[in-house]
Amino acid sequence: MLKEHSKVLNGVSQQADGFDPEKALEALRNVPYVRPEDVDDWPEPLPLFREADPPEPYPLEALGPLEGVVREALRVVQGAEALTAAAFLAGASLGAQGIANAVVDGRTYPASLFFLTVADSGERKTELDRLALLPARAWQTAKAEVAALAEEAWRAEREAWEAERRRIQGEKGLSREERAEALKALGLPPARPWSGLCLLSDATTEAIVSALADDWPSVGLFASEAGVFLGGHAMSKEKRLYTISVLSRLWDGQGVERARQGDGKRLLLGRRLSVHLGMQPEVARDLLEDRLVRNQGLLARFFTAWAPQVGPRRYVEEDLTRNPAYIAYQGRLDALLEATAGNVRDDPEARVRGLELPSLPLHPAAKRLYVAFFEHLEAQKEELGEARAFAAKTPEHAVRLALVLGLFEDPSLTRLGPEHMERGIALAEWYMLEHRRLMEGARVPEPLRRAARLLEWLRERARGGASPIATPDVVRYGPRAVGRTTQAVREALRLLEAHGYVRVHREGRREVWELNPRAL
Repeated sequence: MLKEHSKVLNGVSQQADGFDPEKALEALRNVPYVRPEDVDDWPEPLPLFREADPPEPYPLEALGPLEGVVREALRVVQGAEALTAAAFLAGASLGAQGIANAVVDGRTYPASLFFLTVADSGERKTELDRLALLPARAWQTAKAEVAALAEEAWRAEREAWEAERRRIQGEKGLSREERAEALKALGLPPARPWSGLCLLSDATTEAIVSALADDWPSVGLFASEAGVFLGGHAMSKEKRLYTISVLSRLWDGQGVERARQGDGKRLLLGRRLSVHLGMQPEVARDLLEDRLVRNQGLLARFFTAWAPQVGPRRYVEEDLTRNPAYIAYQGRLDALLEATAGNVRDDPEARVRGLELPSLPLHPAAKRLYVAFFEHLEAQKEELGEARAFAAKTPEHAVRLALVLGLFEDPSLTRLGPEHMERGIALAEWYMLEHRRLMEGARVPEPLRRAARLLEWLRERARGGASPIATPDVVRYGPRAVGRTTQAVREALRLLEAHGYVRVHREGRREVWELNPRAL
């Protein structure tokens, strides 16, 4: 049998440089072998908790000008529908948020969209973000080259201004009034040119605010592993409220404060942020359960989706960037990013620095759709359960989605029509149902959740060929989330035992736990 494997592996090795068949065979030998009689001796384990219902089909037809590129990306890259759509919607939002707002009865809604996509490693989020953001990266690079020259000129002007200021301050014989008049005539220091940096990945909250202050007033935060952001310093005990406040204010289109030593506090107005964060399931569960995040309304501002695993995939020999649908996407995003520059106002004398955007009204037919959707959701409030907070913002979500797709189709749009609103409503409703599905799935008692964490750890350990384990070793080496006390670990193990995942036997005075082979 191993000879047959060797023939196959050697054949592959001729096609793939660097492939070592001996190492591959060694890996095969180390896979734990489960004898049929071992399995027969065990019961079929029971689920620890009810699995969440499957998601509704994603409304790809509602993507309008993005439908073509999303369908082509699905064919070539083969990511999940919700993941693929989120990548390109977030890219479109980065372009559209610097063009216009929408206005409904005096309420201003930015074109900024926040996405949070839960997916396992290997589900193509990094590749999809790369493709969705290629035009923005190219624009950013070109802008940076121009900005480097402007930076040199600015430094020379700044030095000249500072030298003149020092001369006025040090000149003898001037009265206080004359010195004040001379400093007033000197004016404000020259404004530093924008660097054009518009894409952030592993940024802290302070870095986001700094980028909006100095680099570009329309920025996107795109992170394939959002655990670095939402699971790191930004969400530490000391920083959580600040992070939630900054993200919420930017989503709302409000100003954010920037505090800098020597500069004091400054309110940044006319700034926009779009977001697409990818998250591993374990980190996502913690976030969905976080009471502070939920109570402060942050999750209600995110389009959250749990992308199912896709597979098996077949390799597609095609460069998506040469596809007509992708080229059209690239051209439209380029146009939006270029048009954003025309909406940036930089007036040191008026102390204005940021975006000045027009606000687009709804066509009367679009307004009727908006009102009907609002009242439909209000009538369903009691049935929405865990999604009530999101549902309260769903009409606004629909307008934002309509605005992004409308501007992506036509940057010179002057109002949102019924066709835009229909698309926005279809997408917003899908995200509301997905939000409810995930929030209801997150309501799992903590003891069962700890048992599930321990089960995953035991599975990984068994797949690596490890033998049964004693209780003290689980306490010492097991997942921290389960606890570091014998009582906590034993409680989790007893729950797993009751559900048929493990069984215990004694070796002297020690409890030794064995994993059910059916659970692998």
